[in-house]
Amino acid sequence: MNDAERRIRAYEEMGDHRTGREADNAATDWMIAELAAVGVQAQPQEWTFPQVDWNDACVRLNGANVPGVPLFDGALESVSGRLAEPGSAGIVVSQITHGDSTQFSTAMYPHLDSLVEQGANAVVLVMGDPDGNHAIRNAEFPRDPRNLAVLQVAPNDAGPVLIGAAEAHSADLVIDGWRETKTAANVVASVAGTDPSAEPVTLMTPKSGWYTCAAERGGGIAIWMEVAGRIAGNPGRRTLNLVASSGHELHHLGLDHYIHELGDAAHDVHAWMHLGASIGSRNGQAAYAGSDDELFNVATNALNAQGLERRAFPVGNAGFGEARNIGEINGRFASFLGGHPYFHSPLDTYDRCVDSESLARHTDAAEQIVRYMLR
Repeated sequence: MNDAERRIRAYEEMGDHRTGREADNAATDWMIAELAAVGVQAQPQEWTFPQVDWNDACVRLNGANVPGVPLFDGALESVSGRLAEPGSAGIVVSQITHGDSTQFSTAMYPHLDSLVEQGANAVVLVMGDPDGNHAIRNAEFPRDPRNLAVLQVAPNDAGPVLIGAAEAHSADLVIDGWRETKTAANVVASVAGTDPSAEPVTLMTPKSGWYTCAAERGGGIAIWMEVAGRIAGNPGRRTLNLVASSGHELHHLGLDHYIHELGDAAHDVHAWMHLGASIGSRNGQAAYAGSDDELFNVATNALNAQGLERRAFPVGNAGFGEARNIGEINGRFASFLGGHPYFHSPLDTYDRCVDSESLARHTDAAEQIVRYMLR
């Protein structure tokens, strides 16, 4: 078993990596220990966030309880009424087909707004992975939740609510939940360069997400650790700063905190390398991005050198993931990003979803980009 596999399996075994939960906190300590083993001293960077929790979340109708997960930036309240299909008034049941871009993108919010305009007073979203299990959305507005109760229901569980919507059955959408301020932590470190006066480079990856997220987050984490160790063994001219941020599924709150703590120094970063979702995944929807022609071409050349094909975003377009945050501060970046069939699913495991050969080649490509940035 190589280091990448060992690391991803260890990360997977920790459990559900939601921000600030037991597995996320365990990952903080583990990542610090892994970096120490390759000669990099790291520390936690704590910050606070509104944690969502609940006693019960389901649709009750005709004696059945259909379980679900609340939308984390929706209203945490219960609503009674009649189930309805889209275009009608009531508790609207909306099916999102797996692979529809609405499922995970910001296009969901106009979709919900349209349902409300047509009379919805609450929404049941039926959507999932290829096997009909849950596939949960990230929250774009965790600090400013919308005033609409939305319950996410797995297709495998949705039969009663789909029948209920077609026949306008009475139902209770139950979300007995609350928000509470809690603490989460990023992992931060630095590898000193040979020229202290040179602007630094930042290598970043998220560390939190839904369920075990072995391929979604594990690939980026494994590459982050490996490249950190390689640079520590042979530093560049510039200092390499490292951040593994929590809060990914909460609109990147951990990276927001990291950038806020940098203050004006965030604008002095020479370049950022973003290791986003599903790097080295099987059957992934792989993409890459660069903030400008130079870094776009550097990323293209590094991928080509490893025989890797990824869809290119237009130069200057960060796509999605934490590279968006860097674009918002006019930072220079290169980014690997994407998805895979079991994205945000409880079945995102190493054995099902990780392509070890692709991951190894992406590791070498990422190192090539970072070393160029460190010149």
